[in-house]
Amino acid sequence: ILDLELEPDGPVKDYCGTCTRCIDACPTQAIIKPQVVDGSKCISYFTIELREAIPQQYTGQFENWAFGCDICQEVCPWNRFSVPHTDPDLSANEALLEMTAQDWIEITDEIFQKKFSDSPLMRTGYEGMKRNVEFILKRV
Repeated sequence: ILDLELEPDGPVKDYCGTCTRCIDACPTQAIIKPQVVDGSKCISYFTIELREAIPQQYTGQFENWAFGCDICQEVCPWNRFSVPHTDPDLSANEALLEMTAQDWIEITDEIFQKKFSDSPLMRTGYEGMKRNVEFILKRV
């Protein structure tokens, strides 16, 4: 559990007030109270860091998040002040953007390595991405 109030650089300024949009929007209830995330329940943890099977209790809760999750960022009203980046090195991989669910089902390790060898997807790897896509497609 990450408690932002205990960060070593001092207290984090609280801009949230009484807003609970991120807490309310988190499909896995990973945000357990204001400024406290239980990382072991976070979609980003499950889809990037977890090496075992994703717990079945989370079936149907990932929407289409196969690698990481930004739901809390999408609902945060403070992010309306953000400015899009202009750094081409941070742009999405075109091959990734073109992938369909069927492409993910059919992709081979060889093709995955060619398309994503210099991508953050390598952290999860071929088997992890296949697991994530299959888990999302269950949607029970």
